Amino acid sequence: MLVTIIVATYNCAHYVEATLDSVFRQTYQDIELVVTDDCSSDDSVKVASRWIENHKERFVRVAQTHTEKNSGVTANYNAGLREAQGEWVKCLDGDDMLPDDAIDIYLKHCNTKATIPVWYAHEQPFDDNGNQGTVNRTVLPQGSARKQMIYLLNNRLLGICTATNFIHRETFIRQGGFDKRYPMYQDGSPFLQALSEGKSVGVIDEVTLLKRTNPDSLMHTANPMMVHNIRDCHYHYCHYYLRYLMPLHYYNAFVTHFLATHDTSRWQVKTMGYLFRCLDLVNIQRRLSSI
Repeated sequence: MLVTIIVATYNCAHYVEATLDSVFRQTYQDIELVVTDDCSSDDSVKVASRWIENHKERFVRVAQTHTEKNSGVTANYNAGLREAQGEWVKCLDGDDMLPDDAIDIYLKHCNTKATIPVWYAHEQPFDDNGNQGTVNRTVLPQGSARKQMIYLLNNRLLGICTATNFIHRETFIRQGGFDKRYPMYQDGSPFLQALSEGKSVGVIDEVTLLKRTNPDSLMHTANPMMVHNIRDCHYHYCHYYLRYLMPLHYYNAFVTHFLATHDTSRWQVKTMGYLFRCLDLVNIQRRLSSI
């Protein structure tokens, strides 16, 4: 079975060789490597090209793409997805790394449950000095898509180490690939699109990603566009509360989004926020049901 590893790069010339080395060391052999760059201003493309030339014999197939204009991480991964030919796809940022047996771990689980289109696992943070942090765990409960969606909505889409995704390519392409509405937030697409179609997400109780704590990354710099994309994505999928007949939860989600998108320094907004929080209907319902 062919597995595609998409390495998405953007100004990560200092790290991309280590990332590609971790792909090279995979114990699973049938791997296609796709490296896609989003118009880096450093030597990311040159470094990756040189590495590929020296290591291409290890892979079933190698492809490299780059854009002439910076388009965002979502478009970058979609470019890699268009090049991919593997049955399963592992997405990997150009500064992260894979444990040597990562692909074997994924396949061991997904081959037992063919109906699950996307899998997640745990990630091990590390810094440039090799120091490791506490393992970040995917805590999404096993079960139906409805159960998983409600859990995520109640926890503001937290509970999945999104960078550990392992995606069934054809299924994901039919769903439209990475959601173009959020150019700086590609991580939500795989699990949210699967759950919204009634397909549950798989959870692996093992570490499959070494996550670099890069101070220049979008997450660590709190890129304003990324923050805006995440907020809008959360609100969009909160509409599923209505599908599941949970209007009070939807009300709380609406209030959260309203306060996040308005100037809270204005007294009118502050007053509205205070009143909305006083009318926390979900907690009121819980208290009444416990009487």
